[in-house]
Amino acid sequence: MQITEQKIDIESSLLKNCLQALPCPPGDICFFDIETTGLSPHVSSLYLIGAAWYAEGVLMLRQWFADDYISEKEILSSFAAFAGPFSTFIHYNGSTFDIPYLEKKYLAHGLPSPFCGKESLDLYRLAGKKKKWFGTANMKLTTMERFLRFQRNDSFTGKDCIQLYTEFMQKKYFRDSLMEERRTQLMLHNHDDLLGTVLCCQLLYYTSYRPSPQPLCSLSDQSLIMSDTLEGKFPVSLEVEQDRIHYSFRSRRLSLSIPLYQGTLYHFYTDYKNYYYLPEEDTAVHKSVGVYVDPAHRRKASAANCYTKKNGLFLPLPQKFLPEQTPLFRKERRGGTSFCWLDPEKEPALSRDFLCGFLSHLFS
Repeated sequence: MQITEQKIDIESSLLKNCLQALPCPPGDICFFDIETTGLSPHVSSLYLIGAAWYAEGVLMLRQWFADDYISEKEILSSFAAFAGPFSTFIHYNGSTFDIPYLEKKYLAHGLPSPFCGKESLDLYRLAGKKKKWFGTANMKLTTMERFLRFQRNDSFTGKDCIQLYTEFMQKKYFRDSLMEERRTQLMLHNHDDLLGTVLCCQLLYYTSYRPSPQPLCSLSDQSLIMSDTLEGKFPVSLEVEQDRIHYSFRSRRLSLSIPLYQGTLYHFYTDYKNYYYLPEEDTAVHKSVGVYVDPAHRRKASAANCYTKKNGLFLPLPQKFLPEQTPLFRKERRGGTSFCWLDPEKEPALSRDFLCGFLSHLFS
């Protein structure tokens, strides 16, 4: 086994932007990526683990390389000892491949898994929630690296590296001078995979955005404009249209333009047995109030007419977003979009808590 350690060369402001996108302190994080001779842990070998971590303002890289065919258990044990102090593992599609592969290897060698009891963030899965926003052919690591304008020095695929590792072992056996070139190529591929993973943290600015305490909103041309300022920075400007909402991601600014509904909508009461319906006013009132209405002008409410109605501008709400203490309006009793009425005397009548909840739900 060979262990090497080096600093990853990344501009400090760019590194800061990557780490600010994460929901946990940088010092708690271990980025990792593995290289193997195949997909199945039962019939292939682990020959390289790379781990990146943040320390004293720089990004460091440690790599465990199997320069023989008997180092697998030693690599696993050494990586587990190294990863022990970290509370969170971050990876790109590691939930599908890297972690299950390693856990089977730890089990096969009778070693405890370093992932037990730790947090795990899969950037591939988190960013994939909004994959249509990026306009890319797929969500592969190299594809998203190009989206982020990262130019790799490595030109090999993971499949290519299997052949490179075979050539490395052959050339080592025959003491061929090209052995070191193959080793360098393998280490560079893993280095670039890890650097790409760190850079892909910035995708979370789009997909796992967390509102600031002071998002702003205003009315414009029968649309509600919401905007917020990030601590970090969107690496690539995007304009996205989804579910009639226009999203704008530019520099440190997120803006949403949401078309409003103008007309008459209904707020339905569920406990209709406790209400009277007033046909002349086309509204329902609670029996505690309706008891004072002439019986000739009232009747027992039904589920279909137990409502109050309002006319004006309404904000359509995301599906399953049910803010507390906010009356919900609909076009009909069952199904359909829920709306929030915008009070014309309050421009608009949305609290900060409502705005934060609304934005968080859109990005959940």
